[in-house]
Amino acid sequence: MFNPPGWNGSVTVPPGAVTLVARQNAQGVLSSLGAPVIFRVRPPRLTSITVTPLDNAGLRFSGTGYGGAIVKVIKVSGPGSSTVPPATVGSTGTWSVDAANWPPGQYSFKATQTVLDNTGGEIVSTDFVFSYTLALPVPTARHTGDYRPVFSGGGYTGATVVLVNPGGGSKVAPDAWVSGGSWSSTASEVWGPTFKRKVQLRQEQSGHTSSGWVELEVTIAPLAPVITEITGGDDSQRSPTVKGTCWAGAVVKLVFSDAPTSVHEFPVPDGNWTYRRPTPFTPNVPHTVTVTQTVAQQTSSPTTRTFEVRRTLFKPVITEPTNEAEVERDLTVRGRQGVTGASMQLRIDGINAGAPKQLTSDGDWSIDLKGLAFGRLILDARQTLDGRPSELSESVPFNVVLMPPKFTTPVPGGDLPRRSTIYGTGMPGALVEVWLEGRDEPLLRSIPVNTDGHWEGPVALSVGLTKLLAKQAIGQVDSKLSPPLTCNVVPTAPNIETPVKDGHIGSSTVVSGFGEPGDRVSIYLGDTLLGSAAVLEDRTWSVPVTLTQPGGAYVLVAVASFEGFESDRSAQQPVVLGCYLPTIDSPLAGSWVSHPVIFSGQGRLGTGQLVSWFNPETSWVPDQPVNAQGWRGVSGRELPVGGNWCRFQQTIMDGADASTISDWSESGRFEVLGPPAR
Repeated sequence: MFNPPGWNGSVTVPPGAVTLVARQNAQGVLSSLGAPVIFRVRPPRLTSITVTPLDNAGLRFSGTGYGGAIVKVIKVSGPGSSTVPPATVGSTGTWSVDAANWPPGQYSFKATQTVLDNTGGEIVSTDFVFSYTLALPVPTARHTGDYRPVFSGGGYTGATVVLVNPGGGSKVAPDAWVSGGSWSSTASEVWGPTFKRKVQLRQEQSGHTSSGWVELEVTIAPLAPVITEITGGDDSQRSPTVKGTCWAGAVVKLVFSDAPTSVHEFPVPDGNWTYRRPTPFTPNVPHTVTVTQTVAQQTSSPTTRTFEVRRTLFKPVITEPTNEAEVERDLTVRGRQGVTGASMQLRIDGINAGAPKQLTSDGDWSIDLKGLAFGRLILDARQTLDGRPSELSESVPFNVVLMPPKFTTPVPGGDLPRRSTIYGTGMPGALVEVWLEGRDEPLLRSIPVNTDGHWEGPVALSVGLTKLLAKQAIGQVDSKLSPPLTCNVVPTAPNIETPVKDGHIGSSTVVSGFGEPGDRVSIYLGDTLLGSAAVLEDRTWSVPVTLTQPGGAYVLVAVASFEGFESDRSAQQPVVLGCYLPTIDSPLAGSWVSHPVIFSGQGRLGTGQLVSWFNPETSWVPDQPVNAQGWRGVSGRELPVGGNWCRFQQTIMDGADASTISDWSESGRFEVLGPPAR
């Protein structure tokens, strides 16, 4: 058998339908072309494909291939029913195609590239097999600022979001199902204020891998504390109690508007706080308290509340009049439990009585009522402060009567001169009668009480122990008799007529005046009794006295007495006592002198005057100096012819004692000669 020799060779041709012919060359002689043979050349097998995840569950497939070829990626296995559209390899040799709706999971693919065979058919490369795992994306997360926070965010619908403490430990919230791309879960317990607490979360899908962990930092600021009540303060301390709630273990701070730089800070272990500032607040002025709490390294926003301190408004108590007391028409109502600044209103039989009185101090109060109607009345009181009325006081029934008049002179147990005026008080417009106890007729009758409530009447009484009574009447209303007033009727104080006021007296003098016949008058120099004498029928009295006191200014008084009762002391009579007695040495007693007459004597330092014994108003010698050598003077007028006497008195200026003037000294009788006969 003849076996022709074979041949082989390699050629490079593009993918597609390729027709080849062959001829041979034998020693430069070409044969004719052989019969055409058609070859179907496959495009090269793809070597790699890149899968890139896109938003909204999309995937991008890309790679390199034969220019103009059609790349087909076919899902062999994996979730869902998504397909990959064919892609044309560009002139640069690259291709890319996007496909939507790829659920997370594990996928296997085969990919080919195809060229046309010019007859309507395709020439397909061999398969390139690859796999791809589409992981779940990490969820997005956020949280609320509640003490039990709510976690929420975005995720893959159908997945489950898991929230755990760092390190994958215990869960912080129930697993959350992702629906419509969103999820939400509330913390399993109350966290309270929190500072940078870490939470780890991821989403998982049954039968597939989970997403990666994502960390969320949670900070929850403390809420503003709550002021539950502000109570009290309406008392003497004027500081209310502020109460509230906060997070247990927080530090609460309070600031009051009247002291904004003063912070009151304290820890609160159990979440309930109470505070009362020791410093009082100004009453009736709005104040604010601002409260914050600090916990978990954070200070809350403030809570502010306005309050006002008001004084406690007590129920008034009426102390006067007492129940069923008898009182005058002009009445002073007294009470207690008043409040400074309140206005106190009295009521009579349920009707306001007079204008309200503004109280200026706490405690006791009094209000005057004038001209009450006679009869039984019912009194109560109410005080009002800042528009707030107190409770009404307890009612007090009382009786308005015409009370007996009162004596102001004499006083009980006092002295009343036998001739004097009795004084008293009563109801203006009333008429007063005064009685002596045991007498049938009044001592005084129809004595009017003036508009000031005073009355008076003159009396002449017998000395002794006396009891006075009085009553008054106004219209047809009579008072009862007053209780007896016991007094002593005493003599009337005497008058001192001589010596005159500021007059000079010597060591021996006579004090005289007027009094009541039958009385006895005693004279005192200060507290020293000088003497006494009876008052004569002509009402005069005279008491000679001898004084041994040193010279100076003194006061004389007189006291009258009768049957053991003494009068008041008389009006004081100031006098000047001169005890020192200067001398008159010339003319000598019994001597004969002629005009001009020379007088001389001895005395103390001062000045002196010489007067006629017969007429002391007639000065014989003008004021003469008195010194250690004595005194000397010449008469400035002719003296009466015959027997004469003279008197000499001097001022005293040597300061040896309190004396300011001397006693009068008298000369002996001397004879003045007449003019010589012619």
